[in-house]
Amino acid sequence: MAVKRLLLRSAGGVVALAVLVSGYLWLHGDFRRWDDAAKLDAACDGLLDPAVMREVLGDGEVGVREWDGTAHHVRCEVVVDGGGKADVRVADETAIGVAGFEPFLGGRERGLAVPVGNGWSGLFGADSGDEDETEGVTTAFTLHCTAGEAKTIMVTLRAELFDERPVDDPANRPAYTRIAEATARKVSEVRGCEAELGDKVRSVPLPVREDEYEPLDEADGTCAGIEPLRGVRTVLETARDGAPYERCRLLDADRLRRYGLEASFGTYAQSFFRGNRASYEDDLPTGRVPAHHRARDESVSWTTAKCPEGTALFTLVAYGRHDDKTSALVSGDLAQERAALKIFAERSAESHGCRPPKAP
Repeated sequence: MAVKRLLLRSAGGVVALAVLVSGYLWLHGDFRRWDDAAKLDAACDGLLDPAVMREVLGDGEVGVREWDGTAHHVRCEVVVDGGGKADVRVADETAIGVAGFEPFLGGRERGLAVPVGNGWSGLFGADSGDEDETEGVTTAFTLHCTAGEAKTIMVTLRAELFDERPVDDPANRPAYTRIAEATARKVSEVRGCEAELGDKVRSVPLPVREDEYEPLDEADGTCAGIEPLRGVRTVLETARDGAPYERCRLLDADRLRRYGLEASFGTYAQSFFRGNRASYEDDLPTGRVPAHHRARDESVSWTTAKCPEGTALFTLVAYGRHDDKTSALVSGDLAQERAALKIFAERSAESHGCRPPKAP
């Protein structure tokens, strides 16, 4: 009888322990889910969409890192265990340079960022490592506000997805833009921006790699219409499609840059005018001179145009060294350069609804 009571007590103890363990695990899991939801709700001043964060990054445990900032520049990083990482920045035009924020120009020099398209003013670019492995993908949207305190709000997302979703696969690329798109929509609503938003991003081009050059006379994007220049054989270009920042590279026979053409609109141009862009070592346009054609001892020519979002800037940079007599910096034909900048600026300005640029 004593043995039977002992067995019953033992059995009862095992059941009680099992109930306690299962209860603990249930409570622990429930608490984790509640804590993760609270973190996502609060991240980046509540400007993220938690449902989309989960959709893209998965249901793993959430970690959030916040940076001290202001309402003009908010930054946070969300890491989901086993899913991925999202570094999100939200900034208005007053944060440019002042708060350490610069508009996304396209990542490293290995390639060119492309327009997001789909009715957005935005860029899509990938960072590559030493062996051309993608280290991160950046999507940057510019919102032009029609109400609220800010004139412009920029949403920038650098995303890394831990599961195998290579950016080379067109079916995967929209996932890299999804968080930025959802954040832009929420920012416009929460900040009272009332921007004209684009459509859902269902497809986005692959960033242009540095080996995707083509003959100058076949250019049909940002380099289209440029007449032959001395030493130029091929170009590297993207489509336009509403991008706030455009580039065209003119290359020599060795595929080295001879000239670089850039178009900057809205806050991208303002960043340049404020002297916060380190793209050039000297000859930075300031906005006080509407057009300038370089002399032999200078490297940069520019022109400007009046646009719906303010003054746009169009630049031509001649590359090389002053001790290299074959470089564009020294041997370039200045008349050809003037014509190249003129056609580049005119076509870019027209695509953005701007007035004709000043003569460089």
